[in-house]
Amino acid sequence: MKKLFALLVALLVSASLAQVTVGVNLELSGRFATIGTSTLQGIEAALAESPMADQITLSICDNATTVEGSVACANRFVDEGVVAVLGAISSSMSIPAAEVLQDAGIIMISTSSTNPATTQIGDYIFRMAYTDDFQGKVAARYAFNDLGAQSAIIFRQQDDDYSFGLANFFDEEFQALGGTTQVVDFVANTVDFSAQINDVLGVSADVIYYSGFCAEGATLVPALRAAGFAQQMLGADASDDSQCPVGGGDAFNGYLFTGFGGPEVLSAEAAARATDFKAFFDIQNPDATDFNGFTLAGADSLNVIAQAVSNAGDGASTAEIRDALAAIDSYAGVSGEITYAGTDGTPSDRTIAFFEYVVPADNDQGWDKLSKFGIGTGE
Repeated sequence: MKKLFALLVALLVSASLAQVTVGVNLELSGRFATIGTSTLQGIEAALAESPMADQITLSICDNATTVEGSVACANRFVDEGVVAVLGAISSSMSIPAAEVLQDAGIIMISTSSTNPATTQIGDYIFRMAYTDDFQGKVAARYAFNDLGAQSAIIFRQQDDDYSFGLANFFDEEFQALGGTTQVVDFVANTVDFSAQINDVLGVSADVIYYSGFCAEGATLVPALRAAGFAQQMLGADASDDSQCPVGGGDAFNGYLFTGFGGPEVLSAEAAARATDFKAFFDIQNPDATDFNGFTLAGADSLNVIAQAVSNAGDGASTAEIRDALAAIDSYAGVSGEITYAGTDGTPSDRTIAFFEYVVPADNDQGWDKLSKFGIGTGE
């Protein structure tokens, strides 16, 4: 009888817990599928590990790396009545989705949108990343002060909010430091960069900055090397994608880029959490090809919404969960400590790292990514 009573109590307690549906709006096909997939794997692994696993259900939507797809996912989530949405990864997909979700009063945490405009849309919109005014300036200072570059060629994707905005922040800071720049534009899905390369064949530059994605970078970088451009190339977090070294081969050897900090550059406590999470992740995803900052950002996006749901209490409204999320202070995440209290939805301190690709000429040797150093946004 006691066992039966205990079982009934357990069933009643389980039934009394309000189930929460969280939407996931990610680029799971199309140009950014590699990043989207590693982000989703991080979200799913974090949920499997979470004490809230039995209370949270994921509704996954592939935006196919299109604005139309991202808006369609957002509208689907409005119809489903989800409490929160995780994603998208990119600013161009995140900003239009955020406008829909803000109007509907649904929480959104972009896993990796870095355009400052994203969280300025409204008080229901958050992010897990730093912003491009920080990333672009850090890269420009490194190029000018550490690499000794006095001139730069900047390649930017003019039809992408992330690439265009980031390039401009780099450009402004590099010129403010005393450097000179020439900006070269291209658009999504460019496969022939001969016109852009011809425009800068006679330009003397000490560094080349690339603010785009690997979908195009895997073609552009080898083309630049083949045309005789031997300068140091410097990219950003969108370069943290296996499409670059796999697709571009040894043209990416020595390629430097900024990106989300991993265990090598996080604080000792955060590094331990990230390392433990990776061990769990590897069990959950034995065939995963990418584990990077996007994976950690996805995991922590799930972690903080789970914490907010828990803090708000059973049966809390979306507004109450939003308030609980906005009040999070020093959450011990796998990507570092996360604080939303007193911010516009951008964590108050994120760690950005500098990485370098090592890609031997013999592709049978594979490739590696070296972590060089990290800088916190609060420093």
